[in-house]
Amino acid sequence: MKMRFFKILLVIFVFFSACKKKQVIETTNQTKVVDTLALTKEEVSKLSFKDIRLDPKADLIVSNWQAYTKVAVGIESIKLLDLTFFNADKELFNSTITDFEATIPEAISTDPIKARLLALKTLLYKFQEIEDLKTSIKTQKLIAIKEMFIAFSNLNLQINKKLEKESQNIEKPY
Repeated sequence: MKMRFFKILLVIFVFFSACKKKQVIETTNQTKVVDTLALTKEEVSKLSFKDIRLDPKADLIVSNWQAYTKVAVGIESIKLLDLTFFNADKELFNSTITDFEATIPEAISTDPIKARLLALKTLLYKFQEIEDLKTSIKTQKLIAIKEMFIAFSNLNLQINKKLEKESQNIEKPY
């Protein structure tokens, strides 16, 4: 009976000690509280993915697509831990994402590009929700950021592939 009570008490103790969200670091005559859930630039820069940029040909087409520019700046600012695009104004964020999907330039409006755009849109919303939650942990945020970076790179790759394929002039022998 005593052994069982001791095991239960030990499990409860381990559970509560594992749920600790902040560390207190003792320094000389100062107590400093460090948030263990906060992201650092080093952690974001360590994420491994293929960062694909737009070709100069694609830049000409995308330059008038304002929603793309806003989303690209918002995603790039994550690398500097500037999350104002996601946290500032929800109505502005939602309208930008809606415009992002609705104002695709005709030159690149194809089903594969729309599919990549939808995937990116979903991951943008997912990251915003994870960022808004106070209970989300650092690994969830890092995974969501990596997924968003990959989706943005895939969108850029698809745009580049479409323009490259259009620039090829293949003569048919018959």
